[in-house]
Amino acid sequence: MLIACNGDADTTEEADNETDEETTEQSDEEDDDVAEADDEGEMTAEEIIDAAIAAEDDFQSIYSHSVMTTGVDGDTEADVPEEEAGVAQEEELIEYIYHHEDGSISNRMERMIDGEPTEYTAGDSEYTLTYTEEEDVAYRVEQVDMEGDPADVNVRENQFDQMMEDYEVALEGEEEINDYMTYHLTFSDEEEVRHYWIDQDTFEVIRLENEHAENPFRITFELVEYELDIEYDEAFFQLEDVIGDDVDIEDRDQDEHLEAEIEDIEEDIEDEDE
Repeated sequence: MLIACNGDADTTEEADNETDEETTEQSDEEDDDVAEADDEGEMTAEEIIDAAIAAEDDFQSIYSHSVMTTGVDGDTEADVPEEEAGVAQEEELIEYIYHHEDGSISNRMERMIDGEPTEYTAGDSEYTLTYTEEEDVAYRVEQVDMEGDPADVNVRENQFDQMMEDYEVALEGEEEINDYMTYHLTFSDEEEVRHYWIDQDTFEVIRLENEHAENPFRITFELVEYELDIEYDEAFFQLEDVIGDDVDIEDRDQDEHLEAEIEDIEEDIEDEDE
């Protein structure tokens, strides 16, 4: 009987050991599966930001069509009159940017506000050319000398680095905007939240907006469509398609051009007050 009992005990012990080994192996396999899922899973907010910065470094050229909306939020701690709340202005922006092999950059922007003539701006490393639709004069302004190569400046990196230092960053989820699948990031502190929606394929910023507990002023930027790796056309980037032979091109220095722009803004404000 004693021998039989020992035999049963040995058999039971062996079975228990085999079960423990199988359980351990299964647990190890599950841990490996979890680790593999983490490796293949959703990117972190920091990884998305790093990818967006890297995309800006690799960027060569782009066409973009965007809408920028400015307005006043009545649901804040600020005392906002009811008649002033809501959308103040909406403008469409069409922009072309081209990075040349020599490090120089050409750009062209078209700014459109409903009921107003289209404003054109084009520039390179030497001059900026501005023209307003239907006017008989365009202005050419010499560029201010910049230290270093403009192509080496990563504006997106500077912005994200500053926000990472000043705000807490979080990945809120995923959202489809204008047929682009995006990551939704927020940068927040006690008073303000900045929202960024970033294309999952190219890491272009598709939409951004801000919220502030005390400041009611709001800006929303949304990319309607865009295309990377466009072709360069020198005449197009010099506005030859919109500036006719009957339009004079007047040279201005930076100070003179700035003063003229300030005067235009002041006139617009006076017109609005009237």
